Amino acid sequence: EIAGELATRLNLDTGGDVEELAKARTASAIAELVGGERPNVAFGASSAPNVAFGASDATNATLGRSEPGPAEPAPVIVAPKRLVMAECELALAETPDVAGRTFLLLGRGPLAEAVRTRLTGLGATAEVADDVRAGFDGVLFLPDGGPVLPAAFPQYQAALAATPAWLLTAGPGEGLRGFHRSLAREYPDTLTRVVELSPAESPEARAAAFVAELSTVDREPVVVREGATRKGFRMTEQGLGLLGSSGAGPAGDGAAEAAALGLDRDSVVLLVGGAKGITARFAATLAGTARCRIELLGRTPVPAADDEYPQARDAKDLRAALIKAGLKSPAEIERTIRRIQGEREVRQTLGKLEALGSPARYQSVDMLDAEAVHRAVKEIHAEHGRLDGIVYAAGVIEDKLVAEKTPESFGRVYGTKVDGARTLLEATADLPDEPKFVVLFGSIAATLGNRGQSDYAAANDALESLGRRWPAGRAVTVHWGPWAPTGDHDGMVTPELMRDYARRGIALIDPEEGTLGLLRELAWGRPETAAVVHTASGW
Repeated sequence: EIAGELATRLNLDTGGDVEELAKARTASAIAELVGGERPNVAFGASSAPNVAFGASDATNATLGRSEPGPAEPAPVIVAPKRLVMAECELALAETPDVAGRTFLLLGRGPLAEAVRTRLTGLGATAEVADDVRAGFDGVLFLPDGGPVLPAAFPQYQAALAATPAWLLTAGPGEGLRGFHRSLAREYPDTLTRVVELSPAESPEARAAAFVAELSTVDREPVVVREGATRKGFRMTEQGLGLLGSSGAGPAGDGAAEAAALGLDRDSVVLLVGGAKGITARFAATLAGTARCRIELLGRTPVPAADDEYPQARDAKDLRAALIKAGLKSPAEIERTIRRIQGEREVRQTLGKLEALGSPARYQSVDMLDAEAVHRAVKEIHAEHGRLDGIVYAAGVIEDKLVAEKTPESFGRVYGTKVDGARTLLEATADLPDEPKFVVLFGSIAATLGNRGQSDYAAANDALESLGRRWPAGRAVTVHWGPWAPTGDHDGMVTPELMRDYARRGIALIDPEEGTLGLLRELAWGRPETAAVVHTASGW
């Protein structure tokens, strides 16, 4: 975002690609990338540095006096498309030429032993170990059941630091698809792939299929092997038919969809993930169409009735007010600003829902506290005698490249999303009658991968596995593309990020169309559809 803003303000010709500029770690590196010279100025000098910015700046202006750049491209805000990750046939991989190559096999059990035997039979050296070491051409993760992520992240991190030619994982496993899709974007020189093998086949058959994936016939990050077939995935547009694309009823306002779901004034819907962002937007859509009761759970503390600083309307004003009140630590000031703004959003959401005719309540619950989650769900059902639907949108982002991310951060991002969802779904099993539907909010990062979001992509991908195992009604994971911010509930797309998306030609989801699209998905989508993508454009 900062790199894009710099390029725009200084009218720099970056060829439309600011990614390299964003990677620069020093002022000198930035100056060199934009075709200029290092500023020759002493600290404390009163005169402005005379820094040239290259031929792209026709005026060769000094810093602070550059000519205005071209007008910012307008953001593109449209209704989302509905897509699915459709299986597609892939060319069969031939037996790879690995003679003389070295492989480190991480894992114990029949599959690891069968892979070792297969590799040595092809003339390679294969060593089974429990920890990563450098000096191997390939690192192969061969888990013997049980979850791989987030516990194995340090091993993946260490393996990739050694820049192997191959990094393969035997699947399936929760989150591994999204994880490897992101790895493929961060490490283009390494063939990184999860190979999903059929548990019905013998270890020897699975080993033969797995070793064949060392072939570089393609760079697919996710491959499914079963018998003689080899499949990958393509994001493919797939409509819902006439009702699903245009809505039902004369206005197409979602009322018919709410009725089709059986939602009315007596219904109760639980939304988890705070009273903010797109969670709040969908709550308002439910209120406007069904007038149902809305229960909200989130991390933000339950706000007091009155605003602490009613005259301070934005972050700048709040910062000044907090400094005047005696706060000195920048970190404490920013934390307080986030808390106050979060509490304001909760008040605003509750007020809007009540105005639309829906009784609404907000509770502060830590989704990683299983006892608190079970208690909250049980009490909601006991109070109203029903719980018709659940929308789960909790999550945090701490974007960093794999090489720079700590295991604690990876676990925090992954656990907040996955463990919270697992606990919530388990809590529904305690109810006398389970909800009609569950919606899990995912991200397009899970389906396409994204640099710096290996943890977030893995976590959102893992939601699909949780949803498929839910034994009650319909559970669907909706992987969202970026939504357009409008100032009241911006979600994860800030106005600054929206400008960056506009420069890159990435369209954003129109908030009203996005929430109506979700209602149509629930009303007219096939119950067997476990995951869909709703996005205005690609990544």
